[in-house]
Amino acid sequence: MSSGHRDGVDDVRDDPGSVVDGRTGVADAAVRVGLVAEPGLLRTLVVAVLAATPGFETVGQCDPDQDAVTAVAAGRPDLVLVDLDAVEDLTVLTGRLHARLPDCAVVGLTGRRTARMLRRALRGRVRGVIGKDVPPEEFVGQLRAIADGQRMIDPQAALAALDAAVNPLTEREREVAVAAARGLPDRQIAAQLHLAPGTVRNHVSALLRKTGGRNRWEAVQRAQDAGWI
Repeated sequence: MSSGHRDGVDDVRDDPGSVVDGRTGVADAAVRVGLVAEPGLLRTLVVAVLAATPGFETVGQCDPDQDAVTAVAAGRPDLVLVDLDAVEDLTVLTGRLHARLPDCAVVGLTGRRTARMLRRALRGRVRGVIGKDVPPEEFVGQLRAIADGQRMIDPQAALAALDAAVNPLTEREREVAVAAARGLPDRQIAAQLHLAPGTVRNHVSALLRKTGGRNRWEAVQRAQDAGWI
């Protein structure tokens, strides 16, 4: 959050003697929150939870396909919650947000705890990743920590990223998987990688076995989610 004065209220976070709502060293101004998410249950619940929680104020909300930066930045939020599952180009969105609001922290909300999602979130310079299914009290606690400058990463997403560090695919299998992800048939993959069609089929079979996918499309998706390609 920004330092100094905000809305005429002194920032007292660095004063060890300040106490607000029983919490030492927390600013007495409410944490201002913007929300980028599709209309629906998630957006409604987040707004309701924050409205019922002392110390938080929702200052703007909009759809991901709207001009989120203009819509949300007008409220000068300290935190912007972004539905990672609904935003296509997270890096562009967060880049524009940080250009307008350098001290604002972006927090990703997700229902997909995969290494691929976490890498995407970190590339987008988010300060926190929170699962959509966490209990309200845990959700609020993580938001408070992020507002106070901490980084919070969903534990399941972090474990998925650690698992992805052990990649069971060989270099050739990864190359075949990347080509298959583009929808290329075996013959085109073989020509592109200078392999025999039978060799490509063998690599696809290995990909199916190692990912547990029932077909090549599911295998590719699992490999992407695991961070193997």
